[in-house]
Amino acid sequence: MSITTALKNTAGTIRRLNRRSKLRLAWDVFMVWVALINLWMIIFDLSYLWLRPVYFTYAPIVTQVYDPVKGIEPHPLTVALLDTLDETEQNIRRNPNLPVIGDQVRELRELSYRLITEKPFERSGQIASYNYIVHAFADNIAVTGEALRVPSTARRAADAFWPDGPESLLETIDNMDPKVVHNLQVNYYRTFNLDGKLTDNFWILDLPFLVLFWIEFVVRWIHALRRRTYARWFFFPIFNWYDVLGLIPVAVFRPFRLLRAVSMYMRLRRSELSNVGKDIFTRTVLYFSNIITEEVSDRVALRILSEFREEIEDGTHTRIARSVVEPKRAAIDRVLVTQIRQILTNEETIERLRSLARLNLENAVEDSEALRAIPLPAFVLRPAVSAVGEVILDATLQTVTATLESEQGEEALYEVADVVLSDIFYGPGMAQIESLAKEISLQVIDHMMDVVEVKKWSLPDDEQKRPPMPWEPSAAGARDPFQDGEHRGNDNP
Repeated sequence: MSITTALKNTAGTIRRLNRRSKLRLAWDVFMVWVALINLWMIIFDLSYLWLRPVYFTYAPIVTQVYDPVKGIEPHPLTVALLDTLDETEQNIRRNPNLPVIGDQVRELRELSYRLITEKPFERSGQIASYNYIVHAFADNIAVTGEALRVPSTARRAADAFWPDGPESLLETIDNMDPKVVHNLQVNYYRTFNLDGKLTDNFWILDLPFLVLFWIEFVVRWIHALRRRTYARWFFFPIFNWYDVLGLIPVAVFRPFRLLRAVSMYMRLRRSELSNVGKDIFTRTVLYFSNIITEEVSDRVALRILSEFREEIEDGTHTRIARSVVEPKRAAIDRVLVTQIRQILTNEETIERLRSLARLNLENAVEDSEALRAIPLPAFVLRPAVSAVGEVILDATLQTVTATLESEQGEEALYEVADVVLSDIFYGPGMAQIESLAKEISLQVIDHMMDVVEVKKWSLPDDEQKRPPMPWEPSAAGARDPFQDGEHRGNDNP
């Protein structure tokens, strides 16, 4: 979609809105621009001291306007040195024999000495500029910058830098490093308020924006109360905590207003009243952000799956399972014994056993060779066998129930439960189950890694949901890896 088409669609959407919707849209757009302008001012203020040398060189009007806001004034020492230097140069060029030139040379030496010893660049944080100037003085007498910390050496360097003869002095001025002069011009100091803090009047510029943000926040809060958006009245500032932090009139909380601009943008994007978020720029950013997100998430997923695979190959999962189960072995025994007792003593279970026994006894009279060999008629033998069988069954069930409720029966059940659990966790069948589960788990992880490694963002739209699996017919020339047990790095047969 071209920009012209997007603008036409936006204009058409606005024309279809009613007056109230247009006002809402205009207000939201206005607040977005206000938030962006305020954010730009905050960033400019935070970076001003750092970028002031650049503004001073290439845009001096900026420093002339904004220096009073930060309480910045030219440093008296460096200003006096530059003024004296200009007057001396003018006097030498006009008349090298003027008596005042000697006084000015002595003043240049004194100011230079003070510059070296008083370090007027420290308060403005321009240590690099100070070091550059000091090394210029030190190189003139072939010493290091550290040596100028000694007052006598600093005095000697200042005297040697400014010679007595007019010709030598003019040559020194003409050959002076332009960067030294520039660093002297850029130097400044900041004034203090009555409370002892550095002057910073940015709050005066920020106050109108802060008042407007407070009004907008209170209006939104009132509307939320009227619409019953939240269950309690105090939920609104909690859910909009980023706005609350940005409204605090303290410099450290000003960067939180960036979140206000983001929230306003998201409101316009979700709104049906605007086409924000549907433009080519937003879609391009979203496209590349999705690529970055997918790449990062895929790398993390592959790392997790690889580590999980290594743990399964090492048998760590089995050791962990056993270390977790063993301390609970007694509790598992109790649960298993209780379940066995309840099953064997349950009335419904006993009745079903009786029904099964009766059916077996009826079939036994007809099918058993031993019973048919008894010389009695069937109508006599069948009731007799059924009666004897039921008596034996009832006696057996009563005996079992009584035994289970005794201490000896409970001990026997615990022995049975212990044997069953030992066979489950340490029996020969467990090794086969572990081997099979390990092989299946490794194959599943390998196929998951194959899926994750696919760059879905590079696929066509109809294939981005999921690439074909190796065993699917859509995969050309693929075979089922489960048929031969092959998988990545698996040595198990």
